Amino acid sequence: MRTYLKILLSAFIAITFFSCSDDDSLVDLDYLEAPSNLGATFMITQDNSGLVTVIPTGDGAALYSVNFGDGSAASEDIKPGESVEHVYLEGEYDVVVTGKNLTGKEAQGTQKLVVSFLAPEDLQVDVVKDAVNNYKISVSASAENAAMFEVYFGDVDDEEPTPLMIGETVDHIYENVGLYNLRVVALSGGAATTELVQEVSITDPLFLPIDFESTTLNYGFSNFGGGEGAGAPIIDNPDPSGVNTSAKVASYIKVAGSEVWAGTTIALDEPIDFSSKRYVSVDVWSPSSGTPVLFKIENLEDSNKFVEFSATTTVGNQWETLVFDMNAIDPAIEYGRIAFFFNFGTPGTGETYYFDNIKTTRLELVKLPLNFESESLTYSWGGFGGAGGEVIDNPDATGINTSTKVTKLSKGNGAETWAGISLNLDEKVDFSAGTTIKMKVWSPEAGVPILFKFENSLSAPDGNGNPSVVVEVIQNTTASNAWEELSFDLTTFEAFSADINYDRAIVFYDFGNSGEGTDFYFDELRVSSDEEPTSVVLPVNFEYPDLEYKLTAFEGAESVVVENPFSQGINTSNMVVRSTKTVGAQFYAGTTLELEAPIDFSSQQKISIKVYSPKANIPVRLKLENGTDGNIFLEVDANTTVTNEWEVLTFDFSGMDTSRDYSKMIVFFEFIADLPGDGAIYYYDDIQLTN
Repeated sequence: MRTYLKILLSAFIAITFFSCSDDDSLVDLDYLEAPSNLGATFMITQDNSGLVTVIPTGDGAALYSVNFGDGSAASEDIKPGESVEHVYLEGEYDVVVTGKNLTGKEAQGTQKLVVSFLAPEDLQVDVVKDAVNNYKISVSASAENAAMFEVYFGDVDDEEPTPLMIGETVDHIYENVGLYNLRVVALSGGAATTELVQEVSITDPLFLPIDFESTTLNYGFSNFGGGEGAGAPIIDNPDPSGVNTSAKVASYIKVAGSEVWAGTTIALDEPIDFSSKRYVSVDVWSPSSGTPVLFKIENLEDSNKFVEFSATTTVGNQWETLVFDMNAIDPAIEYGRIAFFFNFGTPGTGETYYFDNIKTTRLELVKLPLNFESESLTYSWGGFGGAGGEVIDNPDATGINTSTKVTKLSKGNGAETWAGISLNLDEKVDFSAGTTIKMKVWSPEAGVPILFKFENSLSAPDGNGNPSVVVEVIQNTTASNAWEELSFDLTTFEAFSADINYDRAIVFYDFGNSGEGTDFYFDELRVSSDEEPTSVVLPVNFEYPDLEYKLTAFEGAESVVVENPFSQGINTSNMVVRSTKTVGAQFYAGTTLELEAPIDFSSQQKISIKVYSPKANIPVRLKLENGTDGNIFLEVDANTTVTNEWEVLTFDFSGMDTSRDYSKMIVFFEFIADLPGDGAIYYYDDIQLTN
């Protein structure tokens, strides 16, 4: 019953309404006034985003619209009590609110809005200097309320700022050393900013090694004892050849009449690091051989604390490397000044000297082959797993090993099955001569497994070491209480590659078994091949320590097999013959090499020799002699064509009587009648028959 009543009542109201609509005299809405008191309430987000919530207010409005006052389109209609959001830039705005009542009457009200961003807070600036380029920095920044940053590096007048986004980094390279005020401005998106000024010191420290190639370093040498104003200017290398082909060198003139102790000096920005190298090498160009060069290092604060060493040039008008022994240093003293005294002890005559490539060095490097005989090297064997190693006197200098020094490996009682010793090399292993490692060993028992291993250590020469990259081979001893030679063929290890920079040698004794307090000895580690010669016959390359190269120098020549000091160009072998034609030596001074079998000329009539000479266009004579009768001989001359560079000289014996037995080879350098030796040093290598 109630439901029907409601329906009837609704119908009656509707009829009444429509009846009134047809008769204006019945309902009149014109009495409604236009909206008034129009305005707005603002809610501003405090995060510098510019987001504002606008809530229109007023009396008598059924709908509102908002003109935001920043030139953007007005909002759509908004019901009373609702709001609209809008993003503003920082500034002052007149927000116009339009209200509309039920009859459509409109009115407007203006409300002033001020959008002011907060200044950035807690500005942090991080300046990082480049590890390689002393003039380069990287800048990053962070700050609360910051939208971005502007960076002023402080080295340019009227500098335009460099933009820096949040989370990013900008780099800059200064042109000169000095102190610079780096300014970073944090922007909030509006007028409010925060800035921080930080002093940046750009230095280019001078320290060893010095090669004079930098365009920014200050190589400010000061002269003393004469020619003080001249210093040692950096110039283009006047003779880029031999041991020094670099672009820039230092030039020093010992002016006429200068003191016998005149020289040139410079203060370093960092003390010399003598922790691992106690020698200093310098490339020197002198107008004459036999010139004493004194090298001195001093403490910067106390010149009475010094060490000095003299070396003598052996050639004239060419580069050579002089080495100065600094082992007399006091490790507790810092040496930060270096000085050169050229032709020390003699007044200056106006002569010019050049020097370059000043660096700490060793006289020798720890590298293969290893025979442990050097008095200047330290063989730092490191033990692990209960084993230890050291270089000692040979306890059994008999049989195949009569050398003075060997390495002892002690595997203590209870040592791990994998106990051993390791040695870091100064130079990666060169496999050009083969892929087999030979090692003389002495074991108290036969049948003991010896594991030999190479690693590519973290300190590898290429700077990219990886100790997990290895090669390892096991061989068993066959003798007891006697020296024998074991061969470790590295190619039997599947992952071996001759291209890997192996620079750590590791030896394991009785591998796989616990230690029993046993001492094991080994010596003469070297790279070999299966085709290693057993006698001195052509071809001869001087690479095999087990062979006896019978060299006999005469009439003022001095010859010996040495490590190749110029491993470059066409000759990168390890060993060569150094032959010095001493001052005053006879013009026919030379060196004889005795072969163990006569030269076989049956198919080839020429002999080639690789030669390194400090002089071009000089005759080199090769003489062949019968082993028992010196009156039976052949000789041919060939001229050098280059200086301080390996070249091949060919001696043609075609048309001569090569049917006789010739087992002696004699080499004469600068074979010019009545021209005595002047101390020149020559090298030769790789003697072989050729076509």
